[in-house]
Amino acid sequence: MRLAVVGAGIAGLATAYLAQRAHPDVDVVVLESAAEPGGKARSSVEGGHLFDWGPGGFLTNAGETLDLALALGLQDRLRPAADAAAHRYLFRDGGLRPVPATLGAWLRSELLSPPGRLRALAEPLLGGRARREESVHDFIARHFGHEAARVLAGVFVAGIAAGDARELSLDALFPRLRKLEATHGSVLRGMLAARRGAPTSVRPTAAAIPTDGRLTTLEGGVQALVDALAAALAGRVRSGVRVLGLDDHGRPGEGPIAVRAVGAHGEEVVAADAVALAVPAYAAAELLAPTAPEAAAALDGIRYADVVVAALGYDRVDVPTVLDAAGVLVPRGQGVRALEVQWSSAVFPGQAPLGKVTLRVVAGGTLDPGLVTLSDDDLLASVRRDLERTMGIVAEPEAVRIVRWPRGIPQFALGHGGRVEAARRAAAARWPRLALTGSYLSGVGLDDVVREARAAAARLAGVPRV
Repeated sequence: MRLAVVGAGIAGLATAYLAQRAHPDVDVVVLESAAEPGGKARSSVEGGHLFDWGPGGFLTNAGETLDLALALGLQDRLRPAADAAAHRYLFRDGGLRPVPATLGAWLRSELLSPPGRLRALAEPLLGGRARREESVHDFIARHFGHEAARVLAGVFVAGIAAGDARELSLDALFPRLRKLEATHGSVLRGMLAARRGAPTSVRPTAAAIPTDGRLTTLEGGVQALVDALAAALAGRVRSGVRVLGLDDHGRPGEGPIAVRAVGAHGEEVVAADAVALAVPAYAAAELLAPTAPEAAAALDGIRYADVVVAALGYDRVDVPTVLDAAGVLVPRGQGVRALEVQWSSAVFPGQAPLGKVTLRVVAGGTLDPGLVTLSDDDLLASVRRDLERTMGIVAEPEAVRIVRWPRGIPQFALGHGGRVEAARRAAAARWPRLALTGSYLSGVGLDDVVREARAAAARLAGVPRV
């Protein structure tokens, strides 16, 4: 049978590779409108500094991306994060405040007032349970108090979704927290139980990667995963081909699917027994609107945040901050536009030359939508002001890469789960041999995307030839 995958980001490449791996007789073609595959999972080297343009790694306890990397033979290129990755700072009231990692640290923390700290620690008694969907802000307020929600809810989602904690769904974005509440009646009790019961194991790889949730990347950055997938697909990825729509060959839903596309040689039709749409929700909605309007309407309800990723390289002597953490999260209202400053070379020392520092600044989001439209000069000026205020850096960077991602991160707003279910149901009713996959479905991390790709591949790879 022939499987056509629309989109060659990680979602599309992984779907195609996993389908072919499960069923070697599957004839796969991946159609990508951009000049090269990868989507947001791109990396580049500027002045010796390794910059990831989008995702910077994955967690080993989920296993999805790690298993994919091992299947691709990348075990010798796995690079676990340094111990610094377990810690973060919050920039508040003009200074860097450690984000507490233990109950004792919370008792001493300056992030909350003494009454606020006591209320947060009383969560097992006062948190209660909810039987309805909640925003991230409301969930934190109910469990840990309104002061904790005001101080922490925004930064809790900033580096993940670049969205508004009052609008984002806790149930869709952090289902594990809801599960802890349901199982233990308390988030704190659940986290303590999980920590006590979590075994620490090591995968049998040359790099000896722990599977205890360690942040991990690859030598060469996330781009190495893209390159390995593209190589494994052996020329089945066709770049510069834009898909225009889907038509039936024969009776609707029962015959092959005609994928209409246009490329360098004009319009063409790719006949497929099954199709995976591995594109953003808005692009999938556009393709489905003529034939599955209900699915398109549900997908259109998924909004995206515009974000900017600015990567900068410095000489170590020009960075006065002790780089002993993953970076700095910034609440709104602190006079800083950045959402997060990631200390990339502190987490992955190989991403900077000896004696140098690599930083990534994530900015924009739903609460600062105009940032992405600034010129490169204005963006760099804004980023440098933020770095001076948060870290005291006044020197000019020796390497810079600015990447804009208009509609870059899907927003899991309240009602997200219902929208996804409605889209899947309506698409399947019209196109039984079609699967949706991508970061907008169940999570924006690499592991979430690979998990959805695996599900799409399992569903479509066994479809019989029409």
